[in-house]
Amino acid sequence: MKSTFFLLPLLLSLLAGKSQSQNVPYKPGVALVAHAGTAGYGIGISKSLSRQLALRVGINQFTYKGTLTSGKATDELQIGFDYTIRLLSFNGLIDYYPFKRAGFHLTAGAYVNQNEVTFFGKPTKDVRFNDVVFTIDQVGTVSGKASFAKVAPYAGIGWGHPFLRNRFKVMADVGFFYQQSPSITLTTTGMLEPSSDQAPVIENNLKPLKYYPVISLGLAYNFLSTSF
Repeated sequence: MKSTFFLLPLLLSLLAGKSQSQNVPYKPGVALVAHAGTAGYGIGISKSLSRQLALRVGINQFTYKGTLTSGKATDELQIGFDYTIRLLSFNGLIDYYPFKRAGFHLTAGAYVNQNEVTFFGKPTKDVRFNDVVFTIDQVGTVSGKASFAKVAPYAGIGWGHPFLRNRFKVMADVGFFYQQSPSITLTTTGMLEPSSDQAPVIENNLKPLKYYPVISLGLAYNFLSTSF
């Protein structure tokens, strides 16, 4: 009798939870999604296909410009670089919701990848070698670009279902796309010209960049109701 007394409230609570989860409303439609993350600022559209499937398409963009200096100020040759990181991508993704009443989802798809890094560098000062001084122009410049595969498959997980419950929904995603190792083009002038063959060395050092992490947080609004 005592065991029955303790089990009865547990069974009732489980049944009540199941009943409540069955009443989670599914609102098929089209949702506008705005987000920000490691792929840049973005905007997209999500379309429900069923209670457990949704299609997403979107665009992501961000540009960052900066400077860096190689070596130390006391080095004979110190090169200052201006660089630009340009993130631009278009994605087509399928979200699968394994639990019909929750926002957890598995995501697969692809990115059209236009990401690239450009740089230009020149000495920060004249260079002295064996009592001979070479001017900045004589030493020369180095410029180049790093580009990636144009189509990059994506896999990830996330939370947020734009078509359950409320029209507004917070969306979070974590994953990566495979953009392969970067392709480096290098142009040098002056005394730096013999270094133009170093592109393969740079490509080898940048191999870890072939897996690009995607972390995104955004907000979805289901603005158009549809029949599915």
